[in-house]
Amino acid sequence: MRYFVLLAALALLFGVTTAAPLPADTAVVRINRLPEKGLLLKQGWRYHAGDNPQWARPDFDASAWDTLSPTRPRQTLPPAAQTGISWLRLRFRLGDSLRRQSLLLFAGEFGAAEFYLNGRRVMRHGKLSADPAQVEPRGRYPRPGEVPAGAPAEQVLAVRFAPWRPGLPNRVGQAPQLLVSLVSPQNYWQTVEDQKDQALIFLVLLGFSGLLAVLHYAFYHYNPARPANRYFARFALAAALAAAAGYGARALPFATLTHYVVVGALGNILSVMVVLWAVRALYALFHVRPGRVHAGLWVAFAGYVLLASLGSWLPVAGTGWAVMLVLLLAEVLRLTIRAVRQGQRGARLVLAGFAGSGVLVLVVVADLLVPGMVSPLLSNAVYALGFMLPALGISLFLAREFARDAQQLHVQLGEVERLSAQTIAQEQEKQALLAQQNEMLEQQVQQRTGELQRSLTDLRTTQAQLIQKEKMASLGELTAGIAHEIQNPLNFVNNFAEVSAELVAELQEAQAAGDAAEVAALADDLSQNLGKISHHGRRAAAIVKGMLEHSRTSTGERTPTDLNPLCDEYLRLAYQGLRAKDKTFNATLETNFAPALPPVEAAGADLGRVLLNLFGNAFYAVQKRQQTGEAGYQPTVSVSTRRTDNAVEICVNDNGTGMPPEVQAKIFQPFFTTKPTGEGTGLGLSLSHDIIVQGHGGTLSVESQPDRGTEFVISLPA
Repeated sequence: MRYFVLLAALALLFGVTTAAPLPADTAVVRINRLPEKGLLLKQGWRYHAGDNPQWARPDFDASAWDTLSPTRPRQTLPPAAQTGISWLRLRFRLGDSLRRQSLLLFAGEFGAAEFYLNGRRVMRHGKLSADPAQVEPRGRYPRPGEVPAGAPAEQVLAVRFAPWRPGLPNRVGQAPQLLVSLVSPQNYWQTVEDQKDQALIFLVLLGFSGLLAVLHYAFYHYNPARPANRYFARFALAAALAAAAGYGARALPFATLTHYVVVGALGNILSVMVVLWAVRALYALFHVRPGRVHAGLWVAFAGYVLLASLGSWLPVAGTGWAVMLVLLLAEVLRLTIRAVRQGQRGARLVLAGFAGSGVLVLVVVADLLVPGMVSPLLSNAVYALGFMLPALGISLFLAREFARDAQQLHVQLGEVERLSAQTIAQEQEKQALLAQQNEMLEQQVQQRTGELQRSLTDLRTTQAQLIQKEKMASLGELTAGIAHEIQNPLNFVNNFAEVSAELVAELQEAQAAGDAAEVAALADDLSQNLGKISHHGRRAAAIVKGMLEHSRTSTGERTPTDLNPLCDEYLRLAYQGLRAKDKTFNATLETNFAPALPPVEAAGADLGRVLLNLFGNAFYAVQKRQQTGEAGYQPTVSVSTRRTDNAVEICVNDNGTGMPPEVQAKIFQPFFTTKPTGEGTGLGLSLSHDIIVQGHGGTLSVESQPDRGTEFVISLPA
């Protein structure tokens, strides 16, 4: 059917003006003026059935041949012209002004043909054969034949023609047998380029739909509990494939008509599949269980696929496509209107998108029923917007959902800040209690040397309390880092949600103004914003999840643990925890993780406390060195992982103040600390050493040089 419409369009494009009528005794068509859109050569043709190469010669006398207009429908031509090879000849005389310029011969036909100008072949379309079943028609955008400047005034155009007869019922008999036009090169090539440029909107639809498909598949992967995203992704993927087929059918050259017909039929099938997946997505979105209506639509679609596979030139192929779209659109409207009546959130946005698409579909159907009613550029734009509007409605719906999630995150952030303030107060209370108990222990040692056993018992009790307080201190530092870290993704979520709302308003204005390019650009920006909102939302959720895991009491149960993300997460949490106390502090963070590092059996919460303690000490050391005012000093803390023969190692390095050998020898002893009173308990490294050595069967070692830095190495069995 597309090829039939294309051939009819050629008659409208290049057949606005025809040669002047000839007197009965005139055998030469006189052409003195060439209209801007070209001249359709309708009159003056001579016809004869058979095949003889001598009939191409310009001096051959064809006066005894029958007169025939090849632009007539095939079914009105003599039987011989419909079944085998025949020849057509036309004598024409160009005016003096036309002879001085180069012209082009352009032809469209349902068959294969060779064109000879003054005995020289200038065009060949398809493959000729005496058997119509063996004839292969030409594809799209064949190269036109040239009528050179300075040619003789009287010229002869001979056409060797073989009709093409498809094996299935078709409309070929209603189409013109042969259309030959004389056009100027500038107008012809400009027309071809305009047709290709008009198809570029399908590339915009391809990119837009492909991006939506990726986003919805990502949303479904992130939240499988909402299956509507999976169906929307299939909807967008089908739209992208339909756009690719639409662009190919309108802009790409094809060697044969068969290739063109296959691509056109595939585009029609995919366009119906787009709406079919949209229906399935709406069932899931509005929580409607698919029933007989949905099953019937799939059965009807299967029948349409069979019909379109037989050939898009079938008389009912176009009607079947239009009927399928109308049925599917009716089901879409039924579902959305029902959801609006039930008061489902976001249903009006979806209804608006599909209602706009429905209006555009009716325009496309009307153009199919009345060819030429809509310009090609407007028809392509309507076709593309018909797929984009429902996608925009869905995107606006999802934007509202993300806005709600952002509000919930804001509430959660307030709760985190409250917990952080509470933890800081507990830490201050712990520091005061620790100082008081240290003083009490010194007095007991001096005054109660005779009660050594009792003092030892009290000391063990106090040590157990201090261990618990140290765990609470690490939780406080972690919470402070999390509060600072979670603020960034939440700010991004809020900012992009506000920008998305502004883009929606601009998009509606551009849509009302009919600016398709602006609509596509704004839709692309909106899709990018949604992706960023999703990314930062997942980031905030991961931070909250990590805090909850750290706050739980460790059971000591070991599970396979990926050390690379664990090290990276606690490095940044420790850094943000220190910055929460001192916003003027900045340091360089470096990571060097071994690729393909195997998981290690470890208690993730306990190992996280060790890493948090090591990173906290490293940042403390580089901060103290920075406070000395050393010129050119850049605080740097790095972490790396590597695989050895039977173990996996984690190395924590800093370029801080370093430690002398006598301090290194005592660094893992309980209550030993180099920090001022009130800043350290002396239990962090001791507990870390016990967790690694006793809890995991590994080793924790240290190497340090004063004013050069320190390196801690954790070795865990692989």
